[in-house]
Amino acid sequence: MTTGCGGDDTADTVDEADVTDVELNPVDPDAPTTTTGENPLDVEPLDEPPTELLITDLETGAGREAAPGDTVWVDYVGVITLTGELFDTSLARGQALNFTVGAGQVIQGWDDGLLGATPGTKRRLDIPADLAYGDNPPGDPIKAGDALTFIVDVRAVVPPTRAADAPLDIDTAPSDGALELTVEDLVEGDGHTALTGDTVLAHLLLVRGDNRVTLFNTWDRGEPLEILLEDGYTLPGLQQGITGMSVGGTRILKMPPDLAFGPDGEPGLGLPAGRDLIAIVELVGAW
Repeated sequence: MTTGCGGDDTADTVDEADVTDVELNPVDPDAPTTTTGENPLDVEPLDEPPTELLITDLETGAGREAAPGDTVWVDYVGVITLTGELFDTSLARGQALNFTVGAGQVIQGWDDGLLGATPGTKRRLDIPADLAYGDNPPGDPIKAGDALTFIVDVRAVVPPTRAADAPLDIDTAPSDGALELTVEDLVEGDGHTALTGDTVLAHLLLVRGDNRVTLFNTWDRGEPLEILLEDGYTLPGLQQGITGMSVGGTRILKMPPDLAFGPDGEPGLGLPAGRDLIAIVELVGAW
């Protein structure tokens, strides 16, 4: 394929490595999938079950409004509407849930209730049973006919990923023998600024520094990468280079081996020992 990071002096096109199983973000929390018990946000129960979906914005965000086909990342607390009993929360797992709006991957009350939500929105959803689990609950403590209430924090709203959107037309000089990380902003974002300790969503194009062969492309994979900006959770050059970016921005990072995969390179990507790494990063979410 033709790469947008240029070619070497002898060819106009370069080949993309076959990458199917390379882990750039080794975050893998070992946590339960459900939690029951005390209501962690003191979500106030209702005296009567709702007869229709009730949407209440507790905090208003900004940015892209969730539409059918978008993927949203959310943290949430779910309780039984009439009792306030907790039945599930992403807060216990330490990892946001993501799903495609309108695709039937979640209950109808979520598909309908998160339309129009923007990153930073905190929304209460009071959902009647027929838009939740109806007479087929997933198990205790949810019973047949229960209305459910959720407090949902919308972390990111990401449009559908298309392979054609990959920044293959960006031209940048080779990097060979770099001694430090260099950063070039192509687009300045206007959303949340990523800080140390944040979780971010980033589209990445990783390119071999000396010949600019494309090694890894999240646009081809169909979704951005979720990265925790803490030591040991991703490549040091990515951690350092993404910190300080704002959502909506695009940045070129050039890193020496010690800030990438180390002196041995990464054979699974096709990156030999001792080669620099170039990353083109589009930041699509941060919280």
